[in-house]
Amino acid sequence: MNFRRATGLLVPVSDLPKVFRGVFSFRYFNSVQSECFSSAYLSDDNLVVSAPTGSGKTGIFELCILRLLARLLTPEGLFSQPRGALKIVYVAPTKALIQEKVKEWNEKFGSKSLGLICQEVTGDNEFINVKDLQDTDLILTTPEKFDSTTRRCRDQGGAGFVGDIALVLIDEVHLLNDTRGAALEAIVSRMKMLSRYPELKESAISRIRFVAVSATIPNIEDLGEWLMAPPRAVKRL
Repeated sequence: MNFRRATGLLVPVSDLPKVFRGVFSFRYFNSVQSECFSSAYLSDDNLVVSAPTGSGKTGIFELCILRLLARLLTPEGLFSQPRGALKIVYVAPTKALIQEKVKEWNEKFGSKSLGLICQEVTGDNEFINVKDLQDTDLILTTPEKFDSTTRRCRDQGGAGFVGDIALVLIDEVHLLNDTRGAALEAIVSRMKMLSRYPELKESAISRIRFVAVSATIPNIEDLGEWLMAPPRAVKRL
């Protein structure tokens, strides 16, 4: 049993490598984030989290991002990022939410901190070239836009930037049950299919991780079984 979970202790940010601590402006993760710390940061398992609005689900996403970036730490604890080598895709239903995250994550992960390149890919970027995404580290997009972008890449006969995707973060995952859920279902299925391609077995996508959160997931176990295939960590908090 996890000692902190058993005793109700909060996980300190100082448990992270020094180079990552500046991402967070507080000293301790809250109870929800502490409960998910081992699943988010100490594991590469897929994860589904259902927790109330305002409970810190963005912090769980950020721990998963840092888990991926930890692969690039030097033995001395320094961070070295080959541009675009390990891509993160954040999928959210609205441009407003995406633009909020672009601003927030540019400050936390951008050039003045860890040096990641963040790029919004929505309907406002109607003529984006998939080649422009080669050097992007963090792609923030809507289900519909990412569906069309990855489908176009596939139809052009190449994996393009898709082979570098190592982490997919899905916000408001309950929208699978909405009329817009088809696009989200399509991109998850496409990523899972590509991860099994023999020609991509040496690429980042072959070990792709899915992390999905929502405030309202009535059938969280069913969602975990489909999304995670098989489910590895499902938490209702």
